[in-house]
Amino acid sequence: MTPSEAADGPVRRFSVGNLQVDLETLPWAHSFGAALVVGCGSRDDPRGLEGTAHMAEHLNILTGQDACAPGLPVLAVTEIDRTVFRTTGDPDDSAASIQHLTDIAGGRRGNVTPDVFEGERHAVLLETRRMDHQPLLRLGPLIAAAAADEPGLDSIARTTARSISGITPADVTRLVRHSYPGARSQLFVAGPPSLTGVVEDLLTRHEESPVATAQPASSTVATAQSAASTVATARPAGSPSFVPGGHQARRATAPAVRGLSDLVAVTLLRPRTPSTALGALLHARGPIVGLGTREGLRPLGRTTIAGRTQQVDVVVWRAGDITALLERALPSIVADWYLLTEEPRARLENAATLAGRRDQAGGPSARVRAAAEQYTFPDRPHGTPRAALWKITEGVPDCLGAYPLPLSEELERRVK
Repeated sequence: MTPSEAADGPVRRFSVGNLQVDLETLPWAHSFGAALVVGCGSRDDPRGLEGTAHMAEHLNILTGQDACAPGLPVLAVTEIDRTVFRTTGDPDDSAASIQHLTDIAGGRRGNVTPDVFEGERHAVLLETRRMDHQPLLRLGPLIAAAAADEPGLDSIARTTARSISGITPADVTRLVRHSYPGARSQLFVAGPPSLTGVVEDLLTRHEESPVATAQPASSTVATAQSAASTVATARPAGSPSFVPGGHQARRATAPAVRGLSDLVAVTLLRPRTPSTALGALLHARGPIVGLGTREGLRPLGRTTIAGRTQQVDVVVWRAGDITALLERALPSIVADWYLLTEEPRARLENAATLAGRRDQAGGPSARVRAAAEQYTFPDRPHGTPRAALWKITEGVPDCLGAYPLPLSEELERRVK
């Protein structure tokens, strides 16, 4: 265990193998909060068994060590490149709860009974069927995957009832044992000063615990999938299925979106690191959405799909009159994007400041939640920011034009 004092405040940082820990001590706190970010998500699902990482999330919550404090719920969410677990409660229960999270990070969990496994399978199926009944929930990730350089942003959208039905307990165990210890994990803890001794003791035990896998990180399912994937040669902008990231749109779309046609979308590809300047471009009151709003053409939906180093903002409209309007106006908006986003950027910056103050005043739980949301894994960055216009036919996005955002050195500093 290697502790080091943070340079920017009362945060102690520890490194225990692949587990990194930030501990913030708050003398006034009467509760504690903890959030664990594990570098294993839906992109690590085996082919044909999409949803395995989601099943692992559910089962990891239920199968902590016997010492885990009763009555302290763990909330979790499976994302594309990560799974996030959060808990909060009385500091007297912190040792068992934090141990539960460090066990998860190390790929250690107890066995589950067949009844428990099937119960969690049905819970995941319910969440998946929500996407089946609302196809736009699947379309957003598919468009984002076409727009991005980073692979795998469509992984959640490709989870189906059939793939979940094929998952066995052995599949979940294999994913957890191979991918959790091999991935970098970040644990955020905040609470009263008494937590310092608790965390140091638990991390010493974590360091001494046997690793739950004998295979190196390079042998994970995700790596095998990545090596097997093919990248098509890009064609000129405007040709069918061209995507700015140099990939071809995958024609094997999810069944639930094959009937979605006569739609148009704008995407904004940007770094995952927070940037109010870039966020303003596709903001609800920003210049691009405002084009249609002024004409009474409101979006059908909007979402942001985040990967490890990139995220894609997606806004979808019914094609109709707005397609020609976007084709005409988007190039000039992108060319002057920084000037045009000044007003919404200021609004977003103000909102971010207020949110930051709420997190500071909201106690340990709010602090660790905000820290987990903003955390990005160290990785090679992909590409540069750009906007793109898409036509969607039978659930397949075809690029009508891609427009890189011009950045001076000063602007690059301000958007990163």
